[in-house]
Amino acid sequence: MKPAPLSLLLALVAALSGCALPAPTSGKLLSTGPTPVSEAFFEVRARHTDLVSVRVLFPSDAEGHPARPADGAPLPGLVLVHGGFVPPEGYLWLAEALAARGYVVAMPSHPLDLPLSAIDNGHFARELLTSPPEDSLLEGLVHPSRIAVAGHSLGGVVSAKLALDGGFAALALLASYPDPADAERIPSLTVPSLSLAGELDCLSELSRVREEASRLPAPSVLAVLEGVTHFQFTSSDQRDVEDGCAPTVPLDTAHERIAEVLSRFLHAALAGQGTGADDIRQVPGTEVTAR
Repeated sequence: MKPAPLSLLLALVAALSGCALPAPTSGKLLSTGPTPVSEAFFEVRARHTDLVSVRVLFPSDAEGHPARPADGAPLPGLVLVHGGFVPPEGYLWLAEALAARGYVVAMPSHPLDLPLSAIDNGHFARELLTSPPEDSLLEGLVHPSRIAVAGHSLGGVVSAKLALDGGFAALALLASYPDPADAERIPSLTVPSLSLAGELDCLSELSRVREEASRLPAPSVLAVLEGVTHFQFTSSDQRDVEDGCAPTVPLDTAHERIAEVLSRFLHAALAGQGTGADDIRQVPGTEVTAR
């Protein structure tokens, strides 16, 4: 039997290892308004053989091309890690709200929608923003030293690990707190942090969030949203209702307040101005404790 041609062997290796899609030069328009928002999908090579899908939302023009400030300065970025068994789509509302406020939001995927299954996917998403493919829509779009990491629930646990590993300028924990296994590392956290909690959260209970937030090094801020539950950080609070943990504020109101608190924190933290606690206090229904 003749040996297979080298070209065939290379093709087989490529098929088995996965071939990344061409990096997009524009996105799909999601919303219009004063600042339109578009999305695009990137595939990032990870661990030599894996491909990680990263959804990116960004401020754009009506044709899906990135919109930059008048001075052409690069934009701040955020890596947003989804919760356990909640797909990234469950946080599109938040990513879109932040993109409309001028942020580039990268949402990495994880096997089985379980962030702990591939913690470093968040680092690969950050690398996509800092070192994007040549000629892609991300080239020169994001300021490499103004990228934060945020995560909801289990995604917050992973986000804390990512922040402790370095490379991010701020950390936001959404209805979450760091892994107890990282307790000895927490004092080494050197970036501003936000713990954003729902008053009526039945999964990440407020008492536990308060306790763990008190362990985060300054500058840090704890913001508690009145009447908000765990799954109001996602696109639907139906699971809270079914579990007998009903919120007392409408989902749209919760979304508005979550996005506003997070954006005010990011605005301050990524500009080197602390946590923005005074501005966060102006968000209705918010109790703030700053350190």
